[in-house]
Amino acid sequence: MRFSRWLLGAAATLLFTSAVSAQNLVSNGNFEAGLSGWTTWTVSNGFWNGQWIHANDCVIWIPTNGCPFEGTTSHSQKKGSGAGNTHGGIYQTFAVEPGRQYIVTGQWSGGVTGNVAGANGSWWEVVMYDGVVNDAIIDQGVRPQDVLIAKREINNLGNNEVFQFQWQPYSGVFTAQSGTVTLAFKAGSFSTFDAAAYHDSVSVIALAANRPVPALTPIMLAALAFLVLTFAAVGLRHRR
Repeated sequence: MRFSRWLLGAAATLLFTSAVSAQNLVSNGNFEAGLSGWTTWTVSNGFWNGQWIHANDCVIWIPTNGCPFEGTTSHSQKKGSGAGNTHGGIYQTFAVEPGRQYIVTGQWSGGVTGNVAGANGSWWEVVMYDGVVNDAIIDQGVRPQDVLIAKREINNLGNNEVFQFQWQPYSGVFTAQSGTVTLAFKAGSFSTFDAAAYHDSVSVIALAANRPVPALTPIMLAALAFLVLTFAAVGLRHRR
């Protein structure tokens, strides 16, 4: 019996020695550590005159399917009715391999109430910027080398009209242009009352498509077959 257990362990080890683990490059992507690893930004240029409040609760536009999405916390970016025009978010920079493809996934939710009827707008974006960027570059929008991963937008709400989207998954693939990228969450709202954006379960993982997981070699396959057959023979002998 002890020998059969050893065979099972050896077989499992052989099977998984060539597997490549999927490493999430995002630090604190579930926000269980608050905003650790993330940088906040807010535009203030005369028109964008309001401040976003960053927290780990959902007290404005609480998603009907729960908050947080998972774990104990989600990131919350929200504004009250006293801040009519706001634009900002959070971002994180990390190293990647040039030329390699990566997939970005996450969960988000948000909502807003219209103020000036027919003359308001709000948007929520997830953008992967090439290189190390600052607030000004993020505010400008998506450059040719950047990738818009996901976007939600609502315009021209009526006075006190509500728009809300529940927790929804998003995903997008990008090819790294250089050795560094910046993942940014953006939210903007003008001529509105309360607004909020929520994020959770964020990940950036390298795809195996352009770097395949190494296949088992013929020698490894033969060794695995030998282990399986030996285990079967030992099992039959044990039953007798």
